[in-house]
Amino acid sequence: LPNQVAALRRSLAAERGRSLMEGGALRALEIAVGGAQARVGGACRALDRANERLRLQQEAGQLLWAELEAARAAKAGAELRAQEAESRCLARGVELEQLRQAVQAAQHSRRRAEQERDHVAAKVGHAPRPSPRAGDPGGLQAALEELREHN
Repeated sequence: LPNQVAALRRSLAAERGRSLMEGGALRALEIAVGGAQARVGGACRALDRANERLRLQQEAGQLLWAELEAARAAKAGAELRAQEAESRCLARGVELEQLRQAVQAAQHSRRRAEQERDHVAAKVGHAPRPSPRAGDPGGLQAALEELREHN
């Protein structure tokens, strides 16, 4: 009988050990599954955040592309306006050069006319009256400036 009791006790202890081991293994498995589920949940949230960042970056990229296109259009318009302004400037330069030449020709004609007048006056024997702009070399320049302001 004592041998049987001892065997039963050993058998009971072994069963408890197996039961404890199985319970521990089950608990470890439950912990592992819980950890895996938590990691999967974290990965899903990380994926959602990454997708949201990607969406925002795509929107920002579209906005940047639109800004780039607008800047290109503005640049093209500015270049066209600059070319037009340069063309007007060149035309005005030609105009001013023609006016300068006309002023020079008028000054030359005035001097020649004054010389002829002085020559005729010397032959006649009296001093000539000064011309309205005689002695005013800037008079024609002032007239030229008036023309520039008028244009």
